[in-house]
Amino acid sequence: MDLGFYAGQVVVVTGAGAGIGREMAVRLGRAGAKAVLVDVDEGRVGEVAGEIRDASGRALAMVADAADPDRMNEVAGETVREFGGVDVLINNAGRLFYGGVAESDMADFETAMRANFGAAVASTRAFLPHIVKSERGRIANLSSAYGLIGLAGAAPYTAAKFAVRGFTESLRSELRTHPNVAVSCVYPGGVKTGIAWSALAAAGIDARRAAERFDRQVARTQPGRAAEIILNGIARGHSRVLIGADAILADAVARVAGGQYERLLRLVIRG
Repeated sequence: MDLGFYAGQVVVVTGAGAGIGREMAVRLGRAGAKAVLVDVDEGRVGEVAGEIRDASGRALAMVADAADPDRMNEVAGETVREFGGVDVLINNAGRLFYGGVAESDMADFETAMRANFGAAVASTRAFLPHIVKSERGRIANLSSAYGLIGLAGAAPYTAAKFAVRGFTESLRSELRTHPNVAVSCVYPGGVKTGIAWSALAAAGIDARRAAERFDRQVARTQPGRAAEIILNGIARGHSRVLIGADAILADAVARVAGGQYERLLRLVIRG
């Protein structure tokens, strides 16, 4: 893995306290980036920043809800004061949600949208004026394999991740006038992190059972491997970054089958 692109770059990672975010942060520190780590958990984000500093890297730990526009504007200001600018933003913060249309009420949809779509929008808007000034700017938003296909049982989460996808594609189009900035949308499949156990759930859904099923049947990719693929894809300016065989399959089936992708996907899985 060659992460030389990040040496000396100011890189912001939201949701940096655990999972893929933590793995990306540690690798960025090793690569010589000036890492700005954002998370709602002060203890965890401080621990990751400390690990980077212990290895002679540079890291700034920021406690913030990535979906809070006012706080993210403050984070952007503090980042610029500390490091002089911003080169890369990786919007990794988000929450998994268990529940379909029938089980989920409006509050569930609003919560899932805020935690995923809202976080990407608030962070992007806060950092965008600074990133367009970078000679090698990058913005990456994490959608999901559920941003490629919609299946039963996760309607609020799926809707939010499709929204992230649409937002990212619109942003990429708008930034055509800034050829110095590349915009990536990242589609992870199941990754072996704690996301299944920190997930939100609609009333009546057995969250523990859903998490066990996710870990057993869905999570296949190690978080370190996911972090490497994401960072390489961002550095190369790829517009789409697929993580794991399941995301690759979802993308291929959606492209081939169009509106019939669910039927084809079930046939492929059953083998």
